[in-house]
Amino acid sequence: MDNTKFGKFIAELRKEKNMTQKQLAEKLNLTDKAISKWERGLSFPDITILNPLADVLEINISELLNCEKGNKKEIDINKAVEEAIEKINRTKEKREKKIIKIKKIIGIISIIIFILAVALQSIYIFKLKKRGFEYVIDSLFYIVNQLIIVCLFLVAYVYIKKKSKIKNIIIYSTLLVLTIINLAFTINNGLKNKCIISFSSDFSNQLVLKQNKETGETVFYRNAILLFAKPNITFSYPSVGKIKKQWLTTDICSVTYKDLEGNLHEFVATYGDRGNGISYSYVKNAILGEWGKNDIYMIVDNKGITINCNGEKDRFENSDIQQFGTIAIVLYKKEEPRYVIALNKNCELDEATYIIKKDGTITLAKISMDKTVAYELNCMTYKGNLQNYKIVDMDPYSYRIKNGTLYVKYNEDRVVEAPEDFSNNGYTFNKYNYQISNEKTVFPYRQNGKTYLIYSDNKGITWNKVEIDGNSTIENIHFINSQIGFMLQFEDMAMTVAFGHISKTVDGGKTWQIINKGIGEEKIFRKESQIRFFSENLGFVTMTYSGEKCDLYITTDGGQNFKKIELTPSNWNEEMQWKEIYDYYNLPELESGRLTIEVGQGTDGDYNGGNTVKFYSDDNGISWKEEVVWRKSSNNISNCSSSNSINNSSNISIKQRETKSRRDTKNIFCIYRKAKLWRNV
Repeated sequence: MDNTKFGKFIAELRKEKNMTQKQLAEKLNLTDKAISKWERGLSFPDITILNPLADVLEINISELLNCEKGNKKEIDINKAVEEAIEKINRTKEKREKKIIKIKKIIGIISIIIFILAVALQSIYIFKLKKRGFEYVIDSLFYIVNQLIIVCLFLVAYVYIKKKSKIKNIIIYSTLLVLTIINLAFTINNGLKNKCIISFSSDFSNQLVLKQNKETGETVFYRNAILLFAKPNITFSYPSVGKIKKQWLTTDICSVTYKDLEGNLHEFVATYGDRGNGISYSYVKNAILGEWGKNDIYMIVDNKGITINCNGEKDRFENSDIQQFGTIAIVLYKKEEPRYVIALNKNCELDEATYIIKKDGTITLAKISMDKTVAYELNCMTYKGNLQNYKIVDMDPYSYRIKNGTLYVKYNEDRVVEAPEDFSNNGYTFNKYNYQISNEKTVFPYRQNGKTYLIYSDNKGITWNKVEIDGNSTIENIHFINSQIGFMLQFEDMAMTVAFGHISKTVDGGKTWQIINKGIGEEKIFRKESQIRFFSENLGFVTMTYSGEKCDLYITTDGGQNFKKIELTPSNWNEEMQWKEIYDYYNLPELESGRLTIEVGQGTDGDYNGGNTVKFYSDDNGISWKEEVVWRKSSNNISNCSSSNSINNSSNISIKQRETKSRRDTKNIFCIYRKAKLWRNV
């Protein structure tokens, strides 16, 4: 007998009688669950129940067993019941086997997930967390923990025998407690930040932001590794409300937000490089020229950027430009971000000029919390030809001012522009009040009655500008490296006397501190004073008296105290009546690893004016020894050079070195001829 058919037949008859399962069960003194199992074919009524059931349903036993009204074919009740029970048992057995199989599958999957989850947490806790990485979503840590707990529960359910009730209670209670604890940590820690995730169109880069729901502090994460990322930059202002994200390229994402006061701010997340690995590329310099497309027109010059966007014209000075990474800049007007400019992936920088090569495009987008259009602009005036764009007829490590623009040339024949207008600069440059080298390029600059320094630490790729306190002139500036420098300034002059001070910087020129306000008992300088430092502690000052006399001072404590140096040449022969006064000191030079200095008469020499004597020091200027003495003469040695010093600093050109080398060779013969002459005297 088909028990499923039997169950359906009972259900039909019961419904015809408008009886519920509960009502039928009450008439038979059974539970409604028993009736439900009959009707679902999961069990069969006991043989003693068949007659009462037939009576309640108002059919005979034959109709009940045949599952059909009017069918009075006699059936062996016992046999029918046995068949039905056997069939039920077979069905039950199949069902139990299926359940066991499903349990095994669940157990295996749970074990695999458990192992993977534990491995993930272990990698995070013992490796990635120590390197500063976090989950991109804070709650993921606790979700993984809960996944581990659920897997443990399922494993326990599948593999632990139900007979050990105490063991089951302990295990399940423990898992329940762990779940409650993990849920509490999730609420307390995992939900305090709003996690913002965005992918580029090609899924090559992932933007990760975390915004504190209470304080508004927002942190940008980069170096994303699947589910993990490292905090990189905290936004300058706390954010509130919506944060707008717009991918300008697949590696540049514009992020716009408002602070607590409703002011608009911009952050640009960058993930690429257009400079062939050159990390210090300056975007503004790279886009010099004119750009446009349709109704969008942009001019980029050495002083700033002018944008005409759909009839709306804006001018942005260099001080209004902020760079993000090496491939994007933001333009500000009254401290509010207006535009973002991004270098597209087809941009490639010229290695000589650091200007975008021909056919490169850029993206311009107006900054707003609303949806904005990103415009792709083409270069209309390609400036890649260095000959047409730069001044190249200059010696290495030199400068030129043309039409108010300062051009600086380095040894590799690369010419750069300083970003300031030098049309009305109050400085006349000499070899002492500016510096050009690979490590440091610095020029004084006057504007609106104030004194400034502009300097570069990367051979003119980027420039910085700092105002110098006081209404003073800069007579001398000298950096011993990119960070440490010294400067001599004059505030006032009276005759040959100058009132000023020596300042020092240890942060590349950003800030200066006065270290000396005058030398000698009078605490003054002279009008033509110059300084030179060879280390942070060792330096020299010359104090010139209108070109007729000069004093030399040395410092060994970084310029705080100076000691006067007096060097007098010896007499080679008393018959020479060597009575000249040697009192004119040149600044020391570094020659072949030792200090050298030339001492002359100046223009007031008592005997054959213009003679010089050379001294050297092997102990950093503490003591000096005479090297060569000679006097000018019209007899055979009039063409000898008075100096053969070699400056080993990086700002000497190859041409200059070759010239000095030829001069040194010439001087060897001169010294020989001088010695011969002196022996004959």
